[in-house]
Amino acid sequence: MKYQVPRGTQDYFGVEIEKIDYIFNVFKEIVSLYNFKKIKTPVFEDASLFTRSIGEGSEIVTKQMYTFKDRAGRLLALRPEGTAPVVRAVIADNLLKNLPLKLYYIGEMFRYERPQKDRRREFLQMGAEIFGGKEAVFDVELVEISSKIFKKLGIQYTLKINYIGCINCRTDYTQNLKRHLKKKLKLLCEDCRQRFEKNVLRVFDCKNPQCQKVFSDFPTITQNLCEDCRQNFEKIKSLLDAKKIKYEVAEKLVRGLDYYNGFVFEFFTSGIRDAIGAGGRYDSLVEELGGRPTPACGFAIGVERILPVVKFEKKREGFLIAGIGISEEKLEELADFLRENFKKAFVFRKKKISDALKFASDENFLYAIIIGEDELKEGVYSVKNLYTGEQKKLKKEEILKL
Repeated sequence: MKYQVPRGTQDYFGVEIEKIDYIFNVFKEIVSLYNFKKIKTPVFEDASLFTRSIGEGSEIVTKQMYTFKDRAGRLLALRPEGTAPVVRAVIADNLLKNLPLKLYYIGEMFRYERPQKDRRREFLQMGAEIFGGKEAVFDVELVEISSKIFKKLGIQYTLKINYIGCINCRTDYTQNLKRHLKKKLKLLCEDCRQRFEKNVLRVFDCKNPQCQKVFSDFPTITQNLCEDCRQNFEKIKSLLDAKKIKYEVAEKLVRGLDYYNGFVFEFFTSGIRDAIGAGGRYDSLVEELGGRPTPACGFAIGVERILPVVKFEKKREGFLIAGIGISEEKLEELADFLRENFKKAFVFRKKKISDALKFASDENFLYAIIIGEDELKEGVYSVKNLYTGEQKKLKKEEILKL
């Protein structure tokens, strides 16, 4: 039987995995500038963690979550997103002593959905969370970090922001929205009828043209904020303006997870339908999952979403060593010397020098070192820079300076 990669998953190797590592390194470099520390959580959790935090009526829970029972009969789920596991961890491990607490994660997430160009059933996600920061400056920090990551990766983006209110103004608004939609339920799609019951705000997530038409004339929550929320949103916009971060206010942007409140945002780029990065505030989630009341906010970036548009050039590095009539011991001696001094070295064992140079070029080595009898007698090595074509004869110690 010939085994294939499971549908909705992918093998990564060669230049593509180096590109992913580059993305991770850029992400870690930038979040570290803001004093974020890494956290790693299990790839599976108690399934109720996600039904409780994301929302029973969300599409992720009802259609996309991978669940299974272990041998003890416990219902577990492969994590479909990263925030709820991090919240669970900071509560369980008692990490909320010194606030604000800033954490970041990198890892695989799992959702059962129809595989598409930039959607996988197993996908890589990078995210960052701030606990204990209620001021507008923390929301803006997340946007700033995201924008710096995209800029360093060479991605042109559009930023959309919105404010979906606190518990008070959101309650009043959702009651009005329900009254407005109740008379038109028959015109809504099945998903929106479920959203009407579970979290009516999420009807604005619907892409169905008929549904969009039904609630297109209804005032948005942004137009119905309480005074505190309105002032906070204005403060956030003022801070973004001061940092010269361009944005669009998208009044129907609500995000797809139930735990969001207050400020939310999404990043888009041309050629990719869905958001490449998104986040927002979730001030009640820590308490909802059993911790003490703690304001919090975060963001996540989908690696597969940005992979096609990241500007990346494979770096030439390391030394390929080839010999003409030279013993294996002599070739290995030089390779060991270089490795002991933390230089990448590879011994090419075929005889033709032309083959060695082609292999070195194809594998992106920066230098080729050719050893012949003359070089051994003189105590030098012919070192060719495969990028510039320049060739020199150098002593062993001089090679380390390259």
